Amino acid sequence: MTSAEIEQYFIYHNSNMKLLKIGFDEIRNQLKQIYKTRNSELFIYSLPSSSPDKIALRKIEKSLSRILSGIQVSWAEESIKRLFYESNVFSDGQREYLLEQPALDQRWYKTLKIVFCIAYDLVSSSDENCVLIRIENERRNLGNELVDHYLELKSIITNHLVPNFSIRNKVQHGEWEYAFRPSHSKEFSQELTNKINHENIITTTSRFTLVNAFYQMIVDLARFKSNSFAIDSMLTPFEYFYDSYIKKIKYETLKIASPDLEDFIYQIVQKEIRGIEYRKVGNNQQERQ
Repeated sequence: MTSAEIEQYFIYHNSNMKLLKIGFDEIRNQLKQIYKTRNSELFIYSLPSSSPDKIALRKIEKSLSRILSGIQVSWAEESIKRLFYESNVFSDGQREYLLEQPALDQRWYKTLKIVFCIAYDLVSSSDENCVLIRIENERRNLGNELVDHYLELKSIITNHLVPNFSIRNKVQHGEWEYAFRPSHSKEFSQELTNKINHENIITTTSRFTLVNAFYQMIVDLARFKSNSFAIDSMLTPFEYFYDSYIKKIKYETLKIASPDLEDFIYQIVQKEIRGIEYRKVGNNQQERQ
């Protein structure tokens, strides 16, 4: 591909990402608005769980949550496609190799490996896709810290991105409440059902933030191949910002593991109540004037 073609494809995928982000924000706002729904003077989410109004609203909430989850992983998929067309990163052969990977998780694993090899001069002319490289065996060359960084990033893909992708597969195949075992969905799975029903506005928002942080780390690796970083000439941006990105990722993983949806809803409702009271005070003051 020519430089102009690469740039154009980057623009295409970037436009897709922007539109997906609009959709993500719109569905997320709809979900937050649901929590503010009132029946006369009562907030429906303050009613008992057995309330017919609350049961009906919960179903709408679950439907929107599934849509939000699907959009989030589609955004993650477009993220890596956009990365393939970052200028001056991949050769045509490397790009083709990555695009041919059949599964999204393999694209992330192999992209991380190739980008890491590019960043630390491990690519050879006879193995530009780094198939024969074992980064875990490069400690004498790279040092323990960099190898440990690579292994930690790889574990993030395994423990947090791959489960994210599998959830999207279930959602995209219509298994919004009851999930079935792959690959032909012949057998009901309580384990997968539990994972699907664990998803909500908190987990999906945290997954979005996590993927974005991870993506930015990969971009830092890909773009900066030399120690010409203005803030610290001894480090690359990847190395300099590594700890802060990992801290952010770990914070989001905790929220994914234990999302307190009831408190999240409570805070939204309380903020809405304060807004109502504030508007009442303002209206009363205008009436007295």
